[in-house]
Amino acid sequence: MLDAPGRTRGHTLVELVVTLAIVATLVTIALPAFGRLIGRTRSQTARSDLEFSLNQARLAAASRNLHVVACPSRDFDDCEPTTRWHPGWLVFADSDHDGHHAAGEPVIATNQARDAGVGILATAGRMRIDYRPDGSAAGTNVTLTVCDRAAQADDASTIVVGPSGRVRHGRATPAAAAACLAAAP
Repeated sequence: MLDAPGRTRGHTLVELVVTLAIVATLVTIALPAFGRLIGRTRSQTARSDLEFSLNQARLAAASRNLHVVACPSRDFDDCEPTTRWHPGWLVFADSDHDGHHAAGEPVIATNQARDAGVGILATAGRMRIDYRPDGSAAGTNVTLTVCDRAAQADDASTIVVGPSGRVRHGRATPAAAAACLAAAP
């Protein structure tokens, strides 16, 4: 269709307002789902990073015939007496078997703090994971629950380290997810 000479085509104010209303409605509907997706992704990334570090600790213990400790740590210099792992963690060869990182003990891995809202909480009373030279882990199962405030409680997952030292993951119980979300920064 041709316009009359000298006239320009455009949109009316009513058309622009209707378009903005439709866009606003779509954004309002999509935003919560997008936030949950981001939360799940951050939680899965944290879980993968911790699983990798724990597998690295087990491999180092077995392949180098060392006693290796994985523990929560803010400064990556020594273990903290806490079950909260989201501030970061430290994996080191514990040659004197005291559970603390000494000056001469090599650091195998560190990992920095997680994003705000991501929580990692270990089983009550389990503040470190000790790997023996054969790759097994001292003690009973330890469960680390990983969650994110932007996701929902049923999106929380767990990492379980058994006495064999094997690392596996699964779905968190509602109680563990609630405890993790309460501990998340």
